[in-house]
Amino acid sequence: MVANKPIKNEHIVEKSTSTIKTQEASNYIGKLCRHFRHKIEAEYTPTTGRAVFPSGTCEMLAMPDQLIFDITASDTENVEKIKGVLVRHLLKFSYKETLHIEWQDGITSSTD
Repeated sequence: MVANKPIKNEHIVEKSTSTIKTQEASNYIGKLCRHFRHKIEAEYTPTTGRAVFPSGTCEMLAMPDQLIFDITASDTENVEKIKGVLVRHLLKFSYKETLHIEWQDGITSSTD
């Protein structure tokens, strides 16, 4: 405690984002979340999705011509695991088109 203020705990959070050009973003979010919810918590609307993995979370957003994935996890290893799961499944569902998937990684911190 400093000057009668509790010390705040700072947590480092790993993040990664991918913006994928596709006209089928809403369709892919629905397919991914329906598939994932057999094993993990997953929910979706026509424009958003959320999958809660044991090691982190992926928020999904469907835009008219793009699909956005936003992964948050406690460390790089867990971010990479979630990326792998998402990419494998997305490629299965998107066999009719060729998707270009690139990730932008980053670190953020949050305080309690």
